[in-house]
Amino acid sequence: MGATGEKRLQEPAAKKPKVSVIIPALNEGRVIGRCLESLQHLDFPRDQFEVIVVDNGSTDGTARIIDSYTSELNLRRVERKNVRISALRNFGAYLAQGEIFAFLDADCLAPREWLTNAISLIGDQPAGVIGGHCQIPEKSSWVARAWYPDERINKRGIVQYIPSGNLVVPRSQFSSVGGFDETLETNEDYEFCQRICKAGYSVRAFPELNVVHLGVPQTVSEFYRRNRWHGKHVVKVFLRDISSLHNAKPIFFAAYILLGVLGIVLGILFAAFGRIELFVFSLFATLMGPFALGMYAAVSRRRLGSVFPLTALYMIYGLARARCLVGMSSSLRWR
Repeated sequence: MGATGEKRLQEPAAKKPKVSVIIPALNEGRVIGRCLESLQHLDFPRDQFEVIVVDNGSTDGTARIIDSYTSELNLRRVERKNVRISALRNFGAYLAQGEIFAFLDADCLAPREWLTNAISLIGDQPAGVIGGHCQIPEKSSWVARAWYPDERINKRGIVQYIPSGNLVVPRSQFSSVGGFDETLETNEDYEFCQRICKAGYSVRAFPELNVVHLGVPQTVSEFYRRNRWHGKHVVKVFLRDISSLHNAKPIFFAAYILLGVLGIVLGILFAAFGRIELFVFSLFATLMGPFALGMYAAVSRRRLGSVFPLTALYMIYGLARARCLVGMSSSLRWR
């Protein structure tokens, strides 16, 4: 054997990273650079984590921005087109080398201690999922400030689910439950965490792992569209195991608003014949639900001034989710 062959045999094998940061992306040119820059400034050793960005066929320059960070991070961009975000995350996990998966959304900024804290916390807790909630950006609008209070963001301990845009899980646990459900377009994080719990693992939130979410809705129209999109497969998850009552609260509230709106429409028809009772009752009942939730939230936070903004947002939330119910019932009817 020649000298070159001997040298190759003596070269140590490449060290595998401890953590794989997995980021799904689709036309994220506005935010992906800031996300990767936050990872560039982590206090975690650079050779102990890799970054895998799974691109769903972006056309806005996202790929070029990602590639510009390959010299700054142990980063690779892979492409998988025309699949749901759950499939993007699973594909990243399939390619990952780390023993711990850290899922991060492209519009999220990780704090400097994000991975350091994650490794410390995951070592102190029973095996399972850990993560944090999303902080709103500075100078956010009244919509974001009212809907994402510090009390909710800073919750610590056992929770029902961790948002998949900031979720950390050991490879072994992720694999044992089969990863994310690729048939779900939304609510895949909730469904994944429920399977984690059924497998006997824990799901815990820690404020130390919170990230800044640049994509938080800042206007009423954005808030409506986001909740309509998020609600797409909430009913689907609920119907899989009705006895468990997963997603029951948002579904029941959506049904309440839907019935109220139908009552208002019928009330308008009856009013044309001089009978306004149904209209008045339906309008009052429809508004009372969001008002009650807004009042409860405001009192719990000791911010009574937020009653009416919260009432408006709960109403918009209910309308968005009611629209999802209508869409789901239509799709089931035509199958």
